[in-house]
Amino acid sequence: MNANERELILKDEVYHIVGAAMDVSNQLGCGFLEAVYQEALEIELAERRIPHVPQKPIAISYKGRAMTIVDVNI
Repeated sequence: MNANERELILKDEVYHIVGAAMDVSNQLGCGFLEAVYQEALEIELAERRIPHVPQKPIAISYKGRAMTIVDVNI
């Protein structure tokens, strides 16, 4: 099976999330810092009632040793 024949998991959810991201991109265009797009996407997802966690802390480890906790964006 090649990449074009694979079934997309959570197809409807992916469609709505990508649509929200495309609307943000179309409205703002390019040239802003990541934080601007992050905030705009949070607004768009909220307006569409798509549940999301804007920044989620995750633990990073290297060779089994805890390094730090970082916040990852949407």
